[in-house]
Amino acid sequence: MRFHSVGRGIVAAVCLALIPAWQAQAQSGDRPGEKQQPPPPHIKAPPAPPLNPEAALKSLRVAPGFKVEIVASDPLLFDPVAITVGPDGRMWVVEMRAYMPNVDGVGEDAPIGTIATLEDTNNDGRMDKRTEFASGLILPRAIALVADGVLVAEPPNLWFMRDTNNDGKADDKQLVANDYGNPSNPEHSANGLLWGFDNWIYNANHTTRFRYERGQWKREPTSFRGQWGIAQDDFGQLYFNNNSVALYTDPLPAEYLLRNRNLPNPRGSNVQLARASDISVWPARVTTGVNRGYQILREDGTLPVLTAASGPAIYRGSMFPDSFRGDAFICEPAGNLVKRLVIEERDGVPRVRNAYERTEFLASTDERFRPVNLYNGPDGSLYVVDMYRGIIQHRIFLTTYLRNQIKERGLEAPLGMGRVYRIVPENVSRRPVPTLAKATPAQLVSALDHEDAWVRETAQRLLVERQDSSTVSALRRLVTTSSRPATRVHALWSLDGIGAIDWPTATVALRDAEPRVAATAVRVSEKFLTTDPERTIAALLERARWNEPAIVRQVALSIGKAQGKHADPALLELARQAGAQPYVADAIVSSIAGRESMFVTSLIATEGAPNISNASPVLAVTSATLLQSGDAEQSQSLLNRLTEPKTSAWVRTALLDGIDRLIPRADDGSKRVAYLAVEPKPLLTYASSGATDAPRAAQLATFLRWRGAAVDMAASLAKLTPEQRALYDKGRTSFAVCAACHQDEGQGMKGLAPALAGSQWVNGSPQALVRIVLNGKVDQLAMPSLASLDNATIASILTYVRRSWGNEASPVDERTVESIRNVVSHREQPWSDEELQPLR
Repeated sequence: MRFHSVGRGIVAAVCLALIPAWQAQAQSGDRPGEKQQPPPPHIKAPPAPPLNPEAALKSLRVAPGFKVEIVASDPLLFDPVAITVGPDGRMWVVEMRAYMPNVDGVGEDAPIGTIATLEDTNNDGRMDKRTEFASGLILPRAIALVADGVLVAEPPNLWFMRDTNNDGKADDKQLVANDYGNPSNPEHSANGLLWGFDNWIYNANHTTRFRYERGQWKREPTSFRGQWGIAQDDFGQLYFNNNSVALYTDPLPAEYLLRNRNLPNPRGSNVQLARASDISVWPARVTTGVNRGYQILREDGTLPVLTAASGPAIYRGSMFPDSFRGDAFICEPAGNLVKRLVIEERDGVPRVRNAYERTEFLASTDERFRPVNLYNGPDGSLYVVDMYRGIIQHRIFLTTYLRNQIKERGLEAPLGMGRVYRIVPENVSRRPVPTLAKATPAQLVSALDHEDAWVRETAQRLLVERQDSSTVSALRRLVTTSSRPATRVHALWSLDGIGAIDWPTATVALRDAEPRVAATAVRVSEKFLTTDPERTIAALLERARWNEPAIVRQVALSIGKAQGKHADPALLELARQAGAQPYVADAIVSSIAGRESMFVTSLIATEGAPNISNASPVLAVTSATLLQSGDAEQSQSLLNRLTEPKTSAWVRTALLDGIDRLIPRADDGSKRVAYLAVEPKPLLTYASSGATDAPRAAQLATFLRWRGAAVDMAASLAKLTPEQRALYDKGRTSFAVCAACHQDEGQGMKGLAPALAGSQWVNGSPQALVRIVLNGKVDQLAMPSLASLDNATIASILTYVRRSWGNEASPVDERTVESIRNVVSHREQPWSDEELQPLR
């Protein structure tokens, strides 16, 4: 079962939190020179004594028409952070019992974490029996039921545990991955383990997805998603968040975008659905117990914005009114509340808005109410996991102000409490939890048509795991007969999971009235693109001509599975038809990796075709990708088009848009420096030509660097702190170990070592760059491992190369190198481009 990191094995570890220097002080989130203050005198924090479960229940304020019930509580469970409900109705609970036992986090590495199963033996709706399935874990954080075992996340390990003698306790423990996150930073480590509709298991805060297939574990690279928690809607679209942003989503399945490693600043994945400032929160109590409460609280002492958004769920049950279906629910443990957001889509672009004004779906007057995860319940309700404790902020980010709040108000103790709540409408009677553990194959197929998401998803998982060919005919009928679109999607993915998709079923689904069902049919039809590309592409284009955004995007992605001679004419048609639709340009360019130059020529050659203006965004993204590739000859040829007399105005505009797209943006939207393989002389000439858009060309040129470009090094180095400048100066000397191959000026050596000046790896995330230094890299040129160098030396060299020869990336500190080394210390093989791409 164990996955070995060999060859093209997947990237180890998630994007670790890059903590700024001011946060790197020992056990403190204080900024240098910041004055810690008490709250304003008129804001008085009410007491926060620990409450027993019944008293805590009374502290909850839920939206009108709803009530809250206790499903499980201490002393039956301890410090719960994640749950799942098995097909037999048992609840599996992940207990992070060692998390922050005090303000200093002393003892956090104690192996006392547990996985427990809870049962309701008297059918009163409340768990009353506990069995400890696994113990001795250090800060476990996620769980998924798979086949005859349980996938358990205990960073940096991902375990597959089994109970082979049916006593309820794990007696077989197999390592699936030993690169699953960073144990030293619990707020920024891998979690989630969501079984997706496509039968892959997805994660938050990690760049790998997993799949269990015929007794073997597989893994593939995927996009980095969120911070804590991950969810999906009725069609398998993924949703996630970070502490200050309520919700992100992937309108395009991110795995496709990774095919073209030169696609700059990909769009269509990690799409933020609202600005952080647009989503306000309304706690039910004074919330002084948050970092820097003296700075950010309202006049009434309440938290105004999200600071710990986590554990999202998309409601897909049958208990709530229909208007709630598809809405997002978000945990905010720092504000002691659960938020409801309405998801809307306009012209193919999703957005969210607050469902309520000046109130929340669920909020507590108890400061120890810490909702950390939400789930669709098996009975159609919404489950809330409450870690229930005084401290929720990890020591790494704990300010002196919050430390004092915790101490003064006695929030360190007690520990070992926790609750799981069920939210239900007031007028709906309790429903029994469905059980599928003993369901026959026919019953599982029927369960795909259930109104509740938990039942459908559990049934699909069991069908795929059992690989029972007797279900194929019934599944194919379900694709065409079910009135529920989500059921038709489940049936398609179930067929795909057991290798039984056939062309007649696929063609029927391609004509489905619901676009997202048809888009699923496009995805599961991809295998026919290799066996019968002409017929398959014709069928896909026929549906794409209806111009529905979800289908056009997916057709553009899926056609990339075909050979270029079949794919490119179809992609050109899509570019002219719908290239201006949101995300379509990125979808198309992800499908033409390595053929960008020819595609540019073909696009421009179709200038007289109808609706050619729709192709302008596609030409822009293709141009940006070609420039990002670092191919000097092709880059020069592309830029030359700016000054060629025969070039049309729309082409010049698209080329400038492409250069703009190449330029990366900081989180605040400001532009950073982009790097070219050649001096952009045509752009500089055009910038002084007197053309209408010449000023724009001149402005874009200020954000470009190339080998030999004049750089004000004094100004660049002046931006460094004294500590960073010392690292830079040390790195200038230490770089000698690299200069033999990469040359003194970072220009590289043909056939031996790539140029460091303008390198996408040098100027990208340190997460990828440090891994390259520690383990080496293989592609067309091989980079040997330099793991023998100490962390300080590596940090100094990387700071030097990231700030020299026109490079202007952020310095790298010793702590970052140490964190990454700890995560990848097991690895002996060099990295491949495919593995590093998600971290770039």
